[in-house]
Amino acid sequence: MSLKKFYDREAEQSFLVEEASLSQSLKSARLVVVTGRRRVGKTELLLRSLSKSGEVPFIYLFATRLTARALISEWVRAIASVIDMPFLPQFDRLSQVVEYLLYVARTRPIHVAIDECQDLNVIEPSFWSELQRIWDLNKQGAQMLLVMSGSVASAMRNIFQGYSEPLYGRVDKFIFVRPFEIGTIDAILADYSPTHTDEDLLALYTLTGGVVWFIEELMDRGAFTLETMAETVFQAGSKFVMDGEVLLANEFRHDATVNRTLLHAIAAGKTKREELQALIPDTNISGALSRLENHYELIRENKPVLSPNYRRTRYQLTDRYLAFWLSFVAGQSSLLAQNNFDGMRKGFLSAYSDFSGRALEQCFKDTLRASHLFTEIGPWWDRKGLNEIDIVALRDDEIFFFEVKREKRKYSAAQLSAKVKAFLSLVPKLQGRQIRIGGLSLADLRKTPEDMISEAQVVEMTAFD
Repeated sequence: MSLKKFYDREAEQSFLVEEASLSQSLKSARLVVVTGRRRVGKTELLLRSLSKSGEVPFIYLFATRLTARALISEWVRAIASVIDMPFLPQFDRLSQVVEYLLYVARTRPIHVAIDECQDLNVIEPSFWSELQRIWDLNKQGAQMLLVMSGSVASAMRNIFQGYSEPLYGRVDKFIFVRPFEIGTIDAILADYSPTHTDEDLLALYTLTGGVVWFIEELMDRGAFTLETMAETVFQAGSKFVMDGEVLLANEFRHDATVNRTLLHAIAAGKTKREELQALIPDTNISGALSRLENHYELIRENKPVLSPNYRRTRYQLTDRYLAFWLSFVAGQSSLLAQNNFDGMRKGFLSAYSDFSGRALEQCFKDTLRASHLFTEIGPWWDRKGLNEIDIVALRDDEIFFFEVKREKRKYSAAQLSAKVKAFLSLVPKLQGRQIRIGGLSLADLRKTPEDMISEAQVVEMTAFD
């Protein structure tokens, strides 16, 4: 099943429509790459954007892991179901199918999408180099929008952004489909459970990370509260239990042991570089950490704001679902081996308060970053770790300091003010700016960034003299 309606994705849809229009007005084929993590809704985006108008034929091709000859037959049947073909042509190579479609597009506009295209590396490794030649020779005069969609971030980056790869420089538009932000998650939950609480919303964000496939599963099953979500998640054959392994297996074709070790450690709270290096003493982990951040996009460097010292760097997982899976599924291998899902669920619920607190902090950071209101935003801590501030955000002549607590009553303006004083003593060049402090909690989860900063308390500079 799918959600009750199509949420968000207006910007992504407009990009696709614009590129399709350009292919017709310029009479030149356009190449668009759509990428994003597994199950984030890329296919639905393509279907909604390119097949609903009915004015231009839309041909959807899936790179099923068959032999090349079998896949060619499947693609030809898919094409014949959309456009009139007086006879079914014979092809020896997958690239020849694209060449044929470019020929068709000389007389009529068409939209073509090849989904999970990274698997063509396995099916027919020469496809990409052949496509380069075909594309360069035939794109002019062809009114075709060709969308290449894939969910393995590392493979997609290699194919389309690798400097030495055949298609480097030939992509007209990259579209990155991200998990839903908290506002969209709230809108979805409101459509299914109008009386949902802030705790319900945080639970949905914490377990799914905004990935539409997981959200659909919980909504379809009527799981709208933390307890009912946990009942749905911890069952034999659950998507939540199974998909983490699939995600990592697809991404890590090489260096899997090192990558998995680092991810498990970060999920378990070992976030400092020296802690991670100690786990793999015989291997310099700098390259692996860089690839996990920039190539796979699974972790993020966490540096104190305005601190250039890399030795103070910590690391965090960027994918909330993966953080959950590593902590409560892969991290409970003995219970999983016994199919003891009741034990796994109880362990999750007992640790949920602390775990969701970290998710809440990340949610606020991501929300504030997405607002583009600040020149810099992040956490801060001093060298000894005695003072730590959850969020520091710089804007023009203002500095905002936020402490994140699950419960509002646990926020102390006096304690945060003392930490701000320590911050300003170490970064004296910022002492001329207006200082504003505030506490963020579950009660603020649905507020806009503008609301959050407007409610922050102005603190007079004399308080820090």
